[in-house]
Amino acid sequence: MPIIHIPNALQTFCEKRDSVEVAGTTLREVFRNLESICPELTTQIISSEGLRSDLAVAIDGSILDSRGLTETVDTDSDIYLVPPLGGG
Repeated sequence: MPIIHIPNALQTFCEKRDSVEVAGTTLREVFRNLESICPELTTQIISSEGLRSDLAVAIDGSILDSRGLTETVDTDSDIYLVPPLGGG
């Protein structure tokens, strides 16, 4: 199953887990299935328009754009959630 890697900033929304295995063949399916495991985390990732603009998502090293929910996910894919970087 694909593995979602959760950054420290978002781990409070998923019982302090740093990763979770979730079934799905598209990013939309993976996040839909994630909702049953970590519902609060899903709201941090997806808005009514698609992927939230303040969070980047990468599948196997490729950063997706906001249309990425239709992206195909392999059974051994690594999905990384990348929060915005602070600083100045």
